[in-house]
Amino acid sequence: MWLYRVLLFLLTPVILLKIRRFQKNHPHYRAKEALGFWPSVEADLWIHCASVGEVLAIRPLVTQWREKHPNHRFLITTMTPTGAEQVEKTFPFAEHRYLPMDWRFTVKRALKRLSCKHLLIVETELWPNLLHQAKRQKIRVDVINARLSERSFLRYQKFPIVSRPLFKLPDCFLAHAKDDAKRFEKLGAKKVLVTGSIKFDLSVSPDVLQDDWRQNLGARFVWVGGSTHQGEDEILLSVHKVLLQKVPDALLLLVPRHPERFNAVYTLAKQCFDSVTLRSLTPPDQWSNFDVVIGDSMGELMHYYQASDLAFVGGSLIKRGGHNPIEPALLGKAILVGPYTFNFLEITDQLLQVRGAIRCSDEDELRKAVITFAGQPSQCYRIGQAALRFAEQNQGAVTRVLTEIDFR
Repeated sequence: MWLYRVLLFLLTPVILLKIRRFQKNHPHYRAKEALGFWPSVEADLWIHCASVGEVLAIRPLVTQWREKHPNHRFLITTMTPTGAEQVEKTFPFAEHRYLPMDWRFTVKRALKRLSCKHLLIVETELWPNLLHQAKRQKIRVDVINARLSERSFLRYQKFPIVSRPLFKLPDCFLAHAKDDAKRFEKLGAKKVLVTGSIKFDLSVSPDVLQDDWRQNLGARFVWVGGSTHQGEDEILLSVHKVLLQKVPDALLLLVPRHPERFNAVYTLAKQCFDSVTLRSLTPPDQWSNFDVVIGDSMGELMHYYQASDLAFVGGSLIKRGGHNPIEPALLGKAILVGPYTFNFLEITDQLLQVRGAIRCSDEDELRKAVITFAGQPSQCYRIGQAALRFAEQNQGAVTRVLTEIDFR
């Protein structure tokens, strides 16, 4: 732990700068909570989600948990203001706190204000001081939907003096897949079970189907770049420029992963096309007048996927590791991914095997695939249905997680 604490001390100016930036950009951000000054809170279950994606992923888990324990009190922590906004929108019955930055004194200060005996950590948000202090307060810690890429595993293996004590702290890892479980075991985890991904149990919100953005777009070809990163937007805009030469009424819905990039991507798109708008400026029933719509909204990714014929899943053309392909699969959309999908490696590989997705190794392959699908709607539909069948066949992880975790 001494090495971790030294590194954390050296990073203190960067962490404080990040807190200040959150304060500046999000007026409702409660910086005091990030510094450990929590108002008192009592809860029967505490779930920690890093940000928006994890908050959305736990919806089926929370629904079933409340059906089983309707009178229990509920705490959700996040790191980011956008995650906090999503908690307030999705779980208005829950208490929310910002997770304290992982200095020992801030974590200790916050947890002194907490009465709770069970913490669920979504995916692999393992903060050493948080885990140490939780165990000292006899809080049970389970890591759900736990996943660990080969890349991260190799990184942890380089520092066994830090990683092995860290991975022994949680009571149980409920792993995403067998490969993840093996990595956790090699790093010293004391109990590991394979329960599958709770993200398969995500149900399509009735709002997505009722709003039906697709009905406003007619028969034109629509494709979406979901959760894109810097380095991908340029490629997708370039591909769309070529596509318009062959399919003049095609529409690109470009949805950056991080809200701080919305304006930059909008500016970039305006440099490439004359007809560009923002979701915040133009309702879906007017999108037919544009070539590109920048999705500058949070929590509406499934709406964008529903409006499309073809979905590119971002973070996969760069070495980010790719985002969740299950979301477009549940809507029966044909899926394109880039070469880097190590964050969802097993799921993506299985999708490719059942022909519910196509991998594009570079811009040239992506361009060819998009143009092909634009001219063959029946192929789009066929691949989308294969993706949907795959997603439905793999549901059930939430039930397995609830079976393994004793909430009494």
